[in-house]
Amino acid sequence: MKKISYLVIILALASSCTSTLYTSIDVLRPAKVSFDKSAKNLLILNNTVIQPANYGHVSNLLGEKKKNVAINTDSLSYFCLSVVNEEFQKKEFFDNTYLKLSSTNNGGSFLIAQQPPSDTVRALASKFDVDAILSLDKLKVNDQIIEYYNEGNGSFYALLEANYESSWTVSYPKLNKSTSFSFKDTIYWDYESFQRKKALESLPNRYNALIDGALYVGQNTMKKLVPWWDKEDRYFFQTDNKIMTHGMDSVYTKNWKAAIEIWESGLIKSKKTLQAKLLHNMAIAYEISGDMNKAMEYSKKSISVFLENSMVNYNNFFIIKQYEQLLNNRITEIKKINEQLGVE
Repeated sequence: MKKISYLVIILALASSCTSTLYTSIDVLRPAKVSFDKSAKNLLILNNTVIQPANYGHVSNLLGEKKKNVAINTDSLSYFCLSVVNEEFQKKEFFDNTYLKLSSTNNGGSFLIAQQPPSDTVRALASKFDVDAILSLDKLKVNDQIIEYYNEGNGSFYALLEANYESSWTVSYPKLNKSTSFSFKDTIYWDYESFQRKKALESLPNRYNALIDGALYVGQNTMKKLVPWWDKEDRYFFQTDNKIMTHGMDSVYTKNWKAAIEIWESGLIKSKKTLQAKLLHNMAIAYEISGDMNKAMEYSKKSISVFLENSMVNYNNFFIIKQYEQLLNNRITEIKKINEQLGVE
């Protein structure tokens, strides 16, 4: 069974207001696409038809008619797939990962995503000895350069925007099944200057920019295919109470067990408002310690005690209620991550 860490703590506490401190944590997110549990070896396949150079590239400059321009896009799928292959190998998500850059799609329209034929899938699976094939079936980009003049401050603004559409299929030849999905990604570059020529010339070379965009598509696609790291904030309550302050001292040194014990000792003699804040802080400490059940238990206790007050501070209540929802989401996500990583 794999041992998985679901969060990394980056302890950089900062004041958000006079009553709370927050820290950022890296949490593991589940992929949007789940591979079948039987998939141990993967082939990444180019199944695209090349987008014609004279399609989808527009220039809309000041004082000129909008016009189409020709940009070579024959290598975009190569760069996109190379990133995907590199990331899969780096993460060691599969036992073995292979890449076939030469396209298997020799006909049809580049506008239409076509799954690789079943006989091609079976032949490639046998050749590379894989049980799953991830194919890029379409990669299309629409890009434009636009110029604006800002009369308010007399400056020129140049924008290069690229919108990508990618279509993918995961095929399991031994199971005789497949699933397809599509993504959209947008990337842009801009520059503002009092000199029109400088604004335009400060944009990147258009061909190079489209390659950078293809690399971005590959990187962003990986967030849909494997669990990925994201940042979230956690808010600790702080007060002048000695127990609260002493517990926060342990938080600064990442001694979560000590913080929990200190805050626990202050629950009996504290008023309801302080109890609720202590319980909330303990819930976060339990989450960071990896005990999600305890975290949820103390989060619910915090809400219950908080509502026993005759006067409710809704800003504070929002913090603890929102945290309960975050915990619910994380528990659900961890179950999905376990399935995707094959953790029992």
